[in-house]
Amino acid sequence: MTQIRKIVSSGLFLILLSGLSVTTFGVRPRANRCTDRCADVYRVKKDACRLIPLKHERKICERRAKEAKNDCKHRCR
Repeated sequence: MTQIRKIVSSGLFLILLSGLSVTTFGVRPRANRCTDRCADVYRVKKDACRLIPLKHERKICERRAKEAKNDCKHRCR
């Protein structure tokens, strides 16, 4: 009996959770695609920079990625 109760309560919780996430994504206003694309490219470049073992070279890579992001954002305007 307790197993059935746990399964039913977890199922209801998942249904409630999925319903909340659908409504929050539906209400979200449209963002600027250009700046979103710039931010996505920056995240990918920064993740690639994190693979560099030497700290000095990693910081240079991260700085260049940030400069590229800022240049991209300026082109969006």
